[in-house]
Amino acid sequence: MTYLALCIHNHQPVGNFDFVLEEAYRKSYWPFLRALSGHPSIKLTLHNSGFLLDWIIERKPEYVALLKAMVERGQVEIMGGGYYEPVLAVIPEADRIGQIRQMSARIHDVFGSAPSGIWLAERVWEPSMPTSLKKAGVEYLLVDDFHFIKSGLSRDVLGGYYVTEDQGNMVRVFPGSERLRYLIPFKPADELEAHLKSLKGFLKRGNCAIYGDDGEKFGVWPGTDKWVFEDGWLESFFTKIESSLGWLKPVTLAEYISLEEPLGRVYLPTTSYMEMGEWSLPAESARSYAELIEELKRYGDDAQRVFRFLQGGQWRNFFAKYPESNWLHKRMLLASKAVDAAREGADKTEGTNHLYKAQSNDPYWHGVFGGLYLPHLRTSAYENVIKAENAVDDSAAPSVSAQDVDADGYDEAIIRTRELNLFISPRQGGTLVEMDFKPSAVNFSNTLSRWQEGYHHKLTDAAASGADDDGGRKSIHDMLIAKEKGLEALLKFDAARRASFVDRLLDMKTSLDDFSANIYKDSASLADSGYSATIDDKGVTLTRDGQDVSVQKRFSARDDNSFVVDYTAVIGEKTRAAGHRFCVEFNLILPCCDGPACRYEFSPAAYPEVEADAAAGLGSAGELQGVNAVDLIDSFTGVMLTIESGVSATLWRFPVYTVSLSESGFEKIYQGSCLAFLFDLSSSDETLEFNNRFKVTARKYV
Repeated sequence: MTYLALCIHNHQPVGNFDFVLEEAYRKSYWPFLRALSGHPSIKLTLHNSGFLLDWIIERKPEYVALLKAMVERGQVEIMGGGYYEPVLAVIPEADRIGQIRQMSARIHDVFGSAPSGIWLAERVWEPSMPTSLKKAGVEYLLVDDFHFIKSGLSRDVLGGYYVTEDQGNMVRVFPGSERLRYLIPFKPADELEAHLKSLKGFLKRGNCAIYGDDGEKFGVWPGTDKWVFEDGWLESFFTKIESSLGWLKPVTLAEYISLEEPLGRVYLPTTSYMEMGEWSLPAESARSYAELIEELKRYGDDAQRVFRFLQGGQWRNFFAKYPESNWLHKRMLLASKAVDAAREGADKTEGTNHLYKAQSNDPYWHGVFGGLYLPHLRTSAYENVIKAENAVDDSAAPSVSAQDVDADGYDEAIIRTRELNLFISPRQGGTLVEMDFKPSAVNFSNTLSRWQEGYHHKLTDAAASGADDDGGRKSIHDMLIAKEKGLEALLKFDAARRASFVDRLLDMKTSLDDFSANIYKDSASLADSGYSATIDDKGVTLTRDGQDVSVQKRFSARDDNSFVVDYTAVIGEKTRAAGHRFCVEFNLILPCCDGPACRYEFSPAAYPEVEADAAAGLGSAGELQGVNAVDLIDSFTGVMLTIESGVSATLWRFPVYTVSLSESGFEKIYQGSCLAFLFDLSSSDETLEFNNRFKVTARKYV
């Protein structure tokens, strides 16, 4: 007898759009469950992540009622996990345990029994995890066979579960089959049946075919809704299983544990699934790794001798690859410390709930999946970080402090008022890297730089295409679709993380096009230099002394919702004579991004070139002379930001677009808007002292 253990994982990230959840439910979650209910002899283990589960419970009573009935008759086992699908390895242990227990309690309340196993988000495993899992009451989990192979085992001994431990804390681990992940649902049911039959002669240890993968493969991935449901793949698959019950026994994962003993002991290395090893590498290495994989595939079975010892990067690499990911992660940890230190009560409960939502894994990484490139997911994460802190912070007095927030060995300066959080990095050019408006829980600095990716070269090698000739039955990893033509023209890359109050010295020949394409020279290398910082109880003063240029700027709060930055720049004769403009750059984003609810308003208001709505949108680009102030307005979420300059300036503006790869193909995504205030340094004096004051005010827009 061969066992078949199927595990389906349904997930939507915190902050995702409601219409996305509706479409996924209509295309995948509901039709899959309804089809399964018609085949009661087929058992499986099902996981819905907490954010999705809450949405289903609130909106879809028919799903809950049907699933309850299937649980009661023993057809479906409900699997737990971290409530909001965090990568457990990178959140504090108390939060790991809390998230798992909260999910278990929710499942018990709704379905009548607590889960014994968990879905491990992105299958990110680290060897010390069994201790936390045991404390949370976890008996088993599923990872990939890739994890086991990297520990030295071969696929023919992966026909069941193993035990592993940390400090004597034991859990059971199942190896999900990579082969089944690529067969289901992309190959005909006959081919899948042949593979299952072959296992009896192939497996040397155990007798179970173990499958664990995303439910979105059944209807949400491009082309799969037609293939899986309209063309009858799923019905054919279930029918094949039913006709094979003489030799094939479908089981849930918990049921299999009760029927069979473990195959042995294993210690898994730090890893995730195979594709994550590519995605987490730096761009050049990721491309080389992908090319090596493709080269090895041409050698067929002989390549397995190399594949089993080949591994890419680890998930934590994303914190090195993307400074924005690292900063978000460390801000989440700062919020976790604040919540943990708070007194027990309703406020701490509220803070904990927002903290857990901020730990949802998607905004922290990028691959074909992952949501770092999706600004609405980053916005949601920051919203919950800020709300978590708001819930437990009862201090109304303004404060100025220093702390190494991002764990790089250098302190950031932090200015807090009743309504603002300002995080200033002396190390990164004395720039403002985060600006929070606490009443609306908005981070105006939530931008993403244009980073080079290992897959970008594909855009220049392939034409944009629609559905594949085979009706979209390829795996996502094999597809190449561009959502619009000409995306390769947008492949401009940044040298550093985008921030605000970035100081530059530009020669007079530098144009807006040069600046936006990052093909210019900063004559004084101000943005690349660390500034010295002096902190007092009123603010922070940052200084950078160069050979011919020195800059001092002082950040200080003025009111609950505003702050000023006072500039003094001394420009030497040599630099002045060459002809330059002093540039102060801002990179900002509003919750509704470049949508129709967001716009600029300039002062003075008489700018005919931006009278049209489109020309005033955050997706617009252009140059304006004699600007004193600019408002960034989001009329949908009701927030606005005003920047006032004490000296009239030339203002450049342009949208920052990235080109990234997702499950639906290559796409252009707005990541924020860049504003550059330019001040002419022409003067007959031997040296020039430039003085200016910026005032920045955040408020609710009515």
